[in-house]
Amino acid sequence: MDIANDTTIRKTDNFVETVVDDELVLLHIVNGQFYSLKDTGRRAWELLEDEKQFGSLVNAMCGEYDVAEETCRSELGKLFGELQERTLVELN
Repeated sequence: MDIANDTTIRKTDNFVETVVDDELVLLHIVNGQFYSLKDTGRRAWELLEDEKQFGSLVNAMCGEYDVAEETCRSELGKLFGELQERTLVELN
């Protein structure tokens, strides 16, 4: 999914979360499904507390991980696209 830098990403209220070992587990409270985020996916989710715009998230992740910006942008686009499909985030 191609997301513009100024797109705001916001967590919805459709989940509860907990950490199990090194994995972040999300329980969708509407459909009862579980989703897990590990490593960089978990970190991207955590950054949503502070960094709300997609471009800022890409910059933060590139600053923390040794990854090319285009690769980071592509992978975060996939992640947030999937989370949006599952109604765990909203993109505006």
